[in-house]
Amino acid sequence: MNRVPSTNLFSLPVTTISCHQEHQHWQQIIRQQEEEIQQLRTLLLDVMDQYNCRSLRHDAIDYYQDLNQLQTKLDRLHRDLICNGVDCSPAKQELACGNAHFGLSATIERHTTLLISEFSRIKDGCLQFLSGMMSLNLL
Repeated sequence: MNRVPSTNLFSLPVTTISCHQEHQHWQQIIRQQEEEIQQLRTLLLDVMDQYNCRSLRHDAIDYYQDLNQLQTKLDRLHRDLICNGVDCSPAKQELACGNAHFGLSATIERHTTLLISEFSRIKDGCLQFLSGMMSLNLL
């Protein structure tokens, strides 16, 4: 059997430039997810405000709660792995690359990929629910 040599991510040097690029990349992905979550929550709030039908409200509430939980996870990811602290001012972002904790881009990527997958699942169900309402001329 031929073995492929494994690359240890922790042994690769992390330059300040690549660190800042990774930092910006993950911030942008999280920001996009947050914008989409907010848009879906706004639509679901409209459904809950307009319709008293128990099944419609129940589904809308379920999706809304799922999106809230996902937003909480994104907030935690952003705080713990991207900003590496509670406050994430621009000055703090510059310091993030001096900290070895930030160099764990594989961890950030793994967590972000899981959240994106979870969001895709929730979003697909939510959009199917909303498009069903549109086909019934309820929206």
